[in-house]
Amino acid sequence: MKTATDLHHTSEEVMETGQYVCAAGEKRELSKGNAFPACPQSGKDTTWRHTNHQHKTGELVTEAGQYIDDDGERMNLNVGNKFPTCPKTGNNTTWIHA
Repeated sequence: MKTATDLHHTSEEVMETGQYVCAAGEKRELSKGNAFPACPQSGKDTTWRHTNHQHKTGELVTEAGQYIDDDGERMNLNVGNKFPTCPKTGNNTTWIHA
């Protein structure tokens, strides 16, 4: 099974619905199951990164990569993991893509 990473390429499958930004800085709302498009500016293949949306402790990780919590703690998480509590305090927290 292919898993998502924090950097996506044109034609790869979108694994998580949300807003993404291409290498040229263009933002697009993309839906799970669709393919990452070419760059809206150049029409050429590009890379896409999920914009900073939040995940809460206990939610399922659907996009592998490095995340950062409210306290600035960084953690690599894999698809299928659950977002953990804050490593520093042990309290529930929110996570964004680092």
